[in-house]
Amino acid sequence: MTDPQAARRAYKEYAAEAGRRLLAAEQARRGLEEAEERRTAAYASVEQEWARLDGLEERAAGVWRELTTRFGPHTVGPLPEPADDVRPDQEAAELVGDAHRRVREPVHYALGGRYVQMAVLGFVVAVVVTAIGFELAKSLHGLGQARLALAYGPVLAAPWLGQVTAAGWIRLRTSHEEREYAVDTAMGGLIGGGGVWVLALIFIVVHFVT
Repeated sequence: MTDPQAARRAYKEYAAEAGRRLLAAEQARRGLEEAEERRTAAYASVEQEWARLDGLEERAAGVWRELTTRFGPHTVGPLPEPADDVRPDQEAAELVGDAHRRVREPVHYALGGRYVQMAVLGFVVAVVVTAIGFELAKSLHGLGQARLALAYGPVLAAPWLGQVTAAGWIRLRTSHEEREYAVDTAMGGLIGGGGVWVLALIFIVVHFVT
């Protein structure tokens, strides 16, 4: 015969155990749902971080292209690999922004000496062309009055010759990174070519005085 009290106690124990297991299952289900939410959020944050890093890489490559365009590939070189000595507190976006500002900062070159060089270059070329014109005028006797154009044309065009020579030198011989700042120094060639006018004026004064 079954003891009703024993059966009652066994039932209560089974019910309590079943309740504990149901509660544990519910807690496990909630923990699994929370873990799934965290996993989904982690994946989303990883995707966002990858997108942010891709954007930073594109900005860095753009800064490097701008740097290369401004200063020339031989000066800049290839795009460097990421540095290993960056401090943890340095934000990547701030570093890229600072690099972009530095790329666009004006570069100051000492251009006084270049003005002098362009003036000397313009003067020498104008003198040489003028001397060639006079020699051609002397040798070509059959041209008559047309020889005057060969003789005095380079003298009149001396400032222009000096400036054109200086501009050509800057365009072809000046390094890429200095070219945008040296273009104004072609004025030195104009002044140097104008020195031929000064020489011509001296010859005229000496001719009439003596």
